[in-house]
Amino acid sequence: MKKTINLSRRQFIGASGAAGMFAVAGCTGFPAITSVKSPNGKLRHMSIGCGNRGWGDILELSTHKNIEMAAFCDVDANYLAQAKKRFPGARFFRDWREMFIAVGDGCDSVTVSAPDHHHIHMASAAMRLGKHVYLQKPMAKTMQETEFLRRTAAENGVVTQMGTQYFAYPSDRQVVAMLRAGTLGPVEKAYFFSTRKGVSRRRRLAPVPAKVPVTLEWNLWLGSAAERPYAEGVYHPLIWRIWRDLGSGWIGDIGCHLVGAVWRGLDLGGAAPVDVRAETITDAEESVKDKVWPTAAHILWHFNGVPATGGRPFEMEWFDGCSDPDALAPANYRTPAEVDELFAKSPFKKRPHEGKAVRCREGWILQPHGVPAAYAVRNDGTEVKVPDAGKAPTHYHEFVDCCLEGKKASTDFEWSTYMREFVITGEIAERCAGRTLKWNAASRRFGDPVADAFLVRSYRKGWEVPGMTRA
Repeated sequence: MKKTINLSRRQFIGASGAAGMFAVAGCTGFPAITSVKSPNGKLRHMSIGCGNRGWGDILELSTHKNIEMAAFCDVDANYLAQAKKRFPGARFFRDWREMFIAVGDGCDSVTVSAPDHHHIHMASAAMRLGKHVYLQKPMAKTMQETEFLRRTAAENGVVTQMGTQYFAYPSDRQVVAMLRAGTLGPVEKAYFFSTRKGVSRRRRLAPVPAKVPVTLEWNLWLGSAAERPYAEGVYHPLIWRIWRDLGSGWIGDIGCHLVGAVWRGLDLGGAAPVDVRAETITDAEESVKDKVWPTAAHILWHFNGVPATGGRPFEMEWFDGCSDPDALAPANYRTPAEVDELFAKSPFKKRPHEGKAVRCREGWILQPHGVPAAYAVRNDGTEVKVPDAGKAPTHYHEFVDCCLEGKKASTDFEWSTYMREFVITGEIAERCAGRTLKWNAASRRFGDPVADAFLVRSYRKGWEVPGMTRA
């Protein structure tokens, strides 16, 4: 019979507190960065999540010559099995808390590639143990969680990287460079769009309780989420993204990928929108309509002026209505005709399903998501030479290098948490569709009781986040 180790919250907190006492000053750039413990000078790494995106993260990290993939954790035995086959010399766990206690003192870093509702627990616990953290987007589910991650990272002096791997692509770096250089003058507006098909497009159905597969630790999969019966094809794998308390919706899944380069290029740092408004479509059975994210959304934010906009107010706009003919969303959920025409006249020939368009006073920057190079054009149709992005390590290799050298990674929590907060305002607007929500950056409140209730979330008993009090 399989023996399950159940660690109480008190036991785990005690263990993490003891381990945290042994963090020592090491590389420059942080106040108390942990030193590399491996005798061969390699970064010894733990991975949480071995399926889907987690498996991709593992394979990418493992190509770095100075990393040792030391331990793996997954609640699904099938995913863990593929890690065992690929890395037979490592150690394997079903409960991440057990892994932290058993091997944490001998490891230096952690990848968190679990469903969104787990992120705050895993990442904050790792940082309190002095571990460097590669945390998959969308990083956190609430404003309270982003602020806690930002503070915990600063207090523990660890390297952090938000898992937006496309940020290392040449096209993202070109967008940042052009915006910072003011290549086409002050920015006036940024359009972001994700109009492809995907898991989050499916009709939302009421869960039908089913027997838990013998390969799945369902209670551990739920973690901090409210208890519910297992339902086949409804939560695990991937479909959890459409549920409000588990995932973060379409914009939460893709928004941080698309927004990152514009946020950095405009040097927005800790900026926040003045207001936000959304309209949505939700294809769902009535019994679950208030528990799921929409199947299409259109969101508009207003910002005060910044130097990159010439001090003038500017807008950001998001569209995620499907543009495929057989599932075509209404026009207001798809990009404006002007954007489609610009892409049609560009070397890309047509607007892609996913990407961005930045309107500047003197022209446009166009970037399909994940392409090798961006494109810039003046208002008179003259093509602008984009800068040479040069060579750069992958997002994953950069993380390893920064851990070993004590440098901050490109999507360090110091700024990426604020960018995530911007995306969260859009998610909250989706839950308050049809109303303009004004954001008070000083109080970190909307001043709307319904919207403000979504700034925090509840955790199942025994899964509270140590050190984070409910606001």
